[in-house]
This record gives sequence, structure tokens and C-alpha cells, in this order.
Amino acid sequence: MSVPLARRRKAPGWVGALLGGLISLGCDGAVEGRRDLLLVTVDTLRADRLGAYESPLGLSPNLDALASESQVFTRAFSPASYTLPAVISLLTGRQPDELGIRANVSVLRGGVPTLATRLWAQGWRTGAVVSNAVLQKRVGLHVGFDRYDDEFPDWERNRRVPERVAADTTDAALAMLASLRGDGDAPVFLWVHYQDPHGPYTPPPGYREKFMASEREMPDGTRRLPFDDTQTGQGGIPAYQQIDQSREVAFYRAGYDGEIRYADEEIGRLLRGVTEQGLMDQPVVVFTADHGEALGEGDYWFAHGEHLTDPVVRIPLFVRAPGLAPRRRDDVASLVDLVPSITRLVGADATQDDAGRDLFAADAEEDSSRVLLTTGRISTVPREGLISGGYHYLVSLGEDGPRESLFRVGHPEEEIGASHGEALEMLRAELVELKQRYHAATEEVQSLTPEELEQLESLGYAEPRPLD
Repeated sequence: MSVPLARRRKAPGWVGALLGGLISLGCDGAVEGRRDLLLVTVDTLRADRLGAYESPLGLSPNLDALASESQVFTRAFSPASYTLPAVISLLTGRQPDELGIRANVSVLRGGVPTLATRLWAQGWRTGAVVSNAVLQKRVGLHVGFDRYDDEFPDWERNRRVPERVAADTTDAALAMLASLRGDGDAPVFLWVHYQDPHGPYTPPPGYREKFMASEREMPDGTRRLPFDDTQTGQGGIPAYQQIDQSREVAFYRAGYDGEIRYADEEIGRLLRGVTEQGLMDQPVVVFTADHGEALGEGDYWFAHGEHLTDPVVRIPLFVRAPGLAPRRRDDVASLVDLVPSITRLVGADATQDDAGRDLFAADAEEDSSRVLLTTGRISTVPREGLISGGYHYLVSLGEDGPRESLFRVGHPEEEIGASHGEALEMLRAELVELKQRYHAATEEVQSLTPEELEQLESLGYAEPRPLD
């Protein structure tokens, strides 16, 4: 459970001593004292749909403005292609398998430190507003938050899955912020997770229509797709995405575009509201996504979770903070890197046991993260991979044995494995070494009613494979 604020003020004596001993931390410029933190995450958002990543579609003026004041990571990746393991890695700085997180029905063990528990213990007031049913309190991520809002006033179209649309998310976040500010003068950590543009793509009226013409001009825009009776999206439109019997590629891509534009407008309203409330004097603002979305690459349509290719694991990431000069960065970054990086930026006490690296340490740009990739037990066949040394290496573990693919980071359209045997051999060994380093823990599964289990299994992924 979240710990009430009154109880938090009675924290053990070592917490007070720790707070009294905090010093300024250098990170491309000094961070003076403790800072407020706004973490904004968006579900199912491809980096290449934002203007900050050179998209010409005009979907994200507010996020592009934030990016212009930030360090923008052009090669940021999620360790998983669906929500729960990605978000848990983001908030713990640990690998999903290391924590036994292998499906959206997994649960985070008690006692695992998170960004929220670390900041809470050091005096931050903490709040979260989440809008994806996968992130309800039963997962365990609410621990460390003084307030954790997982209320879902709406139901998705096509299936009985609760959600909260972007406008309601912004309203709840601004109300949460006002509540946290009213509790005293301590620094604030607010996490806001937007569900849009997760499918089914149902933006407000008029948003899809803004992008239909440009999407129909794409080479395959007027192509008609078969309906896929499953949720995988392999070879056709997955069942949960099917709207009004439409089969046209442009209809669905324009819906995705419209949801991004809608979410961008609401994130802009959130950022303006944060400023108007006077919350922060030079806050740290971190923006990212949990994973991306396939829009037809490799005949994989309007889905995620099944594969680990660039469209579904490459994510946007930009960070605005005092002392960080705005610029673009090409070193590889992972969601696992955010806990050690954020704690440093906000002036909190850091630890040395995180799997990720501090993205803002001295000479950090000269390094790159190695990103372990996994589908856990969500995909129809087990899939795993590794991003390292400029390569994106993937393995599918089907009944006929492993099938390998190799790409250069930044060039996902060209498979190069057949001509790079030495690189394949190196990456195979490196994947084994990293899996041994981050030893897989046993999965713990949530206690769910039949209705809750049905909701989770209908969220657009394959039905989870049984536990080994």
C-alpha cells in the first residue's frame, strides 16, 4: 500500500541524517539541492512519429517544444515491447527477467526499491496518475507513492477494458499536483502515464480526419488488409483494433496519428498547468514511452508485444534539467538507465546496484548502453535479443530451433546477419553472459478475478504462454 503522508513524516532517524547530508551533484553543470521531478510516459508511442525525431507529420508541437529545451536521445530503447515489464524496468532500474516480470499478469515483489520508494525515503512528496489498466495497484508499483490514482472512468471500444483518455489524465494529474503541493514545502515527484495512443485507435472526432489524406498518399495507404481473428496483428488487423469494418491501412495509421496529436495537446496543457501552479523552480522533466507500435513493418500490423524489432522497442526519450545543455545524443540509452540518471539529476542519494548507467555522468556520451530485450511469455514463441556495439540482434526460439536476425542500430530495414557471422557469434556469447549476470527470478502472478484476467488477456497481446 501507499504510505500516508503523516506516517512518512515519522520516517526513521537515518532518513533525516541522509537528507541533511545531501550535497550538490554535478551533471553537465551543477544541480543545486533537491529538485522537483515530472516524469511523463506515453503508452505505445513510436519515436519516429514525433517532430523531434524528424517526422514531417506535425503530430507533436508541444513535445517538440519540450525537446528543443532538452537532451534528446535518438537511440533510446525499451527492454520489452509491452507495458508492464517496460514500466517496471523504468521505475526500478532493473531488468524484467531479473525481477520475474514476464507478462502483464506478473507482480512486483515487495521490497524491490523503485524510484518512488527512493525519493519518498529522502523526503519527496510522491504522486502518480496512470491510465492503463495494466498499471493498477495490484501490480505493486504504487508502493512509495503518497497518492496513486488508478481510476478509470471509461471503457475501451471493442472490449471491456477500463481506460482513462488523455484529457481526463491531465485533469487528474493537475489535481494531484495541487494536492501534493498543499502538503508542505518538500520537493515533489509526479509521474503521469497517458494511455493514448494505445489501440484501439479512437481519437476524438476530427483528429483521424486531419491525417487521412497524407496517410492515403503513402505507397500502401489504400491497401486493404485482412482481419486477424487473434490479437497478434501478424498478417492482418488484430481483433481489438477493428473499427467500423474498415480494412484500409490509412484509416488505422491516421487514427494512430490522431491519438498522438490529441495526447500531445493534453501533455502541452499539463506542462502549462505545472508552470501556472508554480510548482517548480527549474524542475527536472523526463519524457519517454514504454514501447512503440508496429504499423505494418514485416507484415506486423497495429500491435506490439509479439516482436522486438525497432518499431516496437525504439522509444522517444528527452530530459530537460538545469545544467543540461539542449542537444541531440546518439549514444544508446535504455529505460533501465533512468533510475540512476534521474536520482542524480534531482539531487537524491544514488545507489550502485542498478543495472543501468547514469546517462549524465562525466563522459557518458562516449559510452552506450547494452539493452537486453525480451517478450517474456507474451509472444506466441519466446523471443529475446540484445542491442550492443551498434547491432540489434534478435532470436526467435521456435520449435524448429533458434532463428536469428541482425540489424545495424538505426537501420532496421536491412537484415545483415548472413554477411556478419563474426558479429553474430560475438552477440550470441554476449547475450548468454548478460542473461547469466541478471539471473532470472521466479515469476509471481497477480491474484485476478476471471473478469480481470479476461481484461488483461484482451489488451492486444497473445495469450500468455504457460509458466515453464
